[in-house]
Amino acid sequence: MRKVIIVSALIIGAGVAYWLISPLFITRQVDEDVSDIIAEEADLESATTAQGRFVGLASHSGEGTASLVQSGGTTYIRFGDDFRVTNGPDLFVYLGKDGEYAPEARLGALKGNAGAQNYEVPAELDVNEYNEVWVWCRAFFVPFAKAELR
Repeated sequence: MRKVIIVSALIIGAGVAYWLISPLFITRQVDEDVSDIIAEEADLESATTAQGRFVGLASHSGEGTASLVQSGGTTYIRFGDDFRVTNGPDLFVYLGKDGEYAPEARLGALKGNAGAQNYEVPAELDVNEYNEVWVWCRAFFVPFAKAELR
């Protein structure tokens, strides 16, 4: 019985270790098109109301642009082609304000740690109450990257 417990613990431990460590070696590239959120007759520049550059936080790297885009009555956060962040477990995209992420302003799971991505802002969120975009690890409650929108 003791051997079964030890083997079970080793298998569970290996699974947890893989879940925690493997994202550091895996790059998930995303290439969502801006035409998915903007009508063909409009362009990204005219639809962008604020923009910022990602910086890494808590020993994680982060770079690239984040844009606040208004199109057809809907608001989106767009990560540019140049977006890249350290991969990790349980990463999500949030809005925040003045150096604090807002748990109530979750936009969804991070689609990939590199490349262009679109996130729809829920209609019940007033984007004027936020001035940052965050990549946040829910599993460890730590920030990975942040972009200040101006």
